[in-house]
Order: sequence, then C-alpha cells, then structure tokens
Amino acid sequence: MFTVRPVRTSDLPAIERLARASGIGVTSLPSNREKLFERIQQSVSAFEHEATGEASRDYYMFVLEQGGVVAGTASICASAGFDEPFYSYRSETAVHASRTLGVHNRIHVLNICHDLTGTVQLCGFYVDSGLEAMAAELMSRARLLFIAGERERFGRRIIAEMQGIHDDAGQSPFWNAIGRRFFNMDFLQVEQAFVSHSKTFIAELMPSYPIYVPLLPDEAQQSISQIHPNFERVCQLLCNEGFEADNYLDIFDGGAVLTAELDRLKTVEHSRIYPVEIQASLPAQASLQLLSNDRLAGFAATFARVAVVDGVAFLNPDAAKALGVASGDAVRVAGLQQA
Repeated sequence: MFTVRPVRTSDLPAIERLARASGIGVTSLPSNREKLFERIQQSVSAFEHEATGEASRDYYMFVLEQGGVVAGTASICASAGFDEPFYSYRSETAVHASRTLGVHNRIHVLNICHDLTGTVQLCGFYVDSGLEAMAAELMSRARLLFIAGERERFGRRIIAEMQGIHDDAGQSPFWNAIGRRFFNMDFLQVEQAFVSHSKTFIAELMPSYPIYVPLLPDEAQQSISQIHPNFERVCQLLCNEGFEADNYLDIFDGGAVLTAELDRLKTVEHSRIYPVEIQASLPAQASLQLLSNDRLAGFAATFARVAVVDGVAFLNPDAAKALGVASGDAVRVAGLQQA
C-alpha cells in the first residue's frame, strides 16, 4: 500500500536520491544536500504551527512511501515569491499596423513579469520511474487533499510550473535563444545558480523589454509552452483537476505554467469529510477512493476501498492503519481520476 505523509529530517538521504534521479530542470528539487535539508526543516516547521490566515513563506514537503521505502516526493509553496518577486514570461500579442502601407500585423511577444507572485505553488514533484500511474496520482493529489483540509493556510490562485524541453546534456533551445545571451551560462549552470543564489539575479540580467518570438530560432519557437516527456503524466493529472495552460511560461526553459482557481479544483471542491467506522468486511458498494485523515503534522493519504453509507465512511483495518485513524475519527474522501 502506498501512503503519503509529511517529510521528516530522517528522509534526507531518500530525498537526495530522488533529487539526483529527477535530473535537469526540476529547480524546486535541487540536487544540493544543504538546500534539501533546509527545505525539509522549513517543511517540518510549517506542519508544526497553527494557521494565521495570512500569506506566508510556509513550504510543505510530502513523501510517497511503500513498505517503509520513500519512492516519491512533492511540495506546496504557500506563497510563491514571498520574499522576492516570482518571475515568469507572459505570452501576449502586440499589434503593429500602418494605415498608410495597409499593414496590420499581430506579433507574438513575451514580457517578463511577476504577475504570479504570491500564488500557491505546487512544486518539487518526482516519483520513481516505473511506478504504476496511481502512485503518481496519489503523490500529486494528496497535496490537494491537504489544502482542502487546511484551506485557511492558502490563497485563491494556484500554479504549477511544467518542465520545458531540454535534452540529456542539459541543452534547452529556449534558454539558448534568450537567457544564455544575457547570462553567458548554459542551462545546467543557471539552474544551479537559481538554487544557490537570490532570484534577483534574474531581474539584474534578463532583458526587461519584450521578446519578439518570430525573431527566435525555429527550435526555440517550437519549444514554447511544450512540456518535457517526464512531466506529461503529472501535467495530465493537474489538467484533469482543472488546471489550464494559461499565458505564462517558465523564464528558463519556456515550459508551460499551469494556473487555476484553487477552490474550483475537483479534489478541493468535491472531496468530503466523513466520520470513520472500521470493519473487516465492507459493504458491497465499497470502491477504491483517495483518502486522507484530518490532521496537520500527522497528515496521511492513501488509496483504499471505502463505502460511504448514511454519511459514514467504512474502512477496513489496513486502510485505517495506513491513515492512523480509529472509529469516530474523520477522513476526507475523493474519487479517482483513473477510474
């Protein structure tokens, strides 16, 4: 049985392994022991304090566990760019017209902006390759169950950056066409700089004027809003929830930035809390569902068979043990995407 729980400091070696396995481009899961430990500590602290109802720098990291082995991780940043602006490209259309010449052109342009500063951000997602699709669904959607149960900790809008196109050698056509000309660094170098230094270097070095897309090389143009094959599965999960590829791009690799209204996400809007009753033999209408308990530091989520009868969720002892609940406790229930 797969379960999702908050990260612990003892998980550091496992998180390091996942960060190395995630490869190039997942800047929110850096292969840097010091930074990973800092984020784990930040997460532990976030799970320990009460909600304030205000925007915060809280960072919540979760792990996917099976039989005591950590096989995935994913995080929530309560307020992207809390300490400094969160930069992205806004995709727009500029109109160039001349009545005298009878010319009217609509030109695709990219403008650097920090429109998404302060939004809730889903980040740091990675699960071991080869795991069944439902494991990835649990890892991704458990965060939304947590948000639904701790709604006062999070704002109205939510985003998720999708990894853009790059090759195994770390070459990104989008980065090579724009960023490299101003930073004099390859994609892997700037990713490491992004982890190690303040994000203000972006504003200091990136051009503040519009980028005219038709002037970029064809390969760079074709990579705009494209998603790396490794992220197609999580992208589909999020789109099924209600995320959309809006008008924003990652400033490094041009990958799509998905956006949504948090309260309109299916897991948040349609999940329900029920009191628990534990019994070995479940009612005939029991079906596989996504479940979480109703706790903060002791949060846990899993897939299990459950039957909701007369407003009560009936679970078997194994599911109750995975969630750490007893009869009379509460669980949050959401349907499967894979069903």
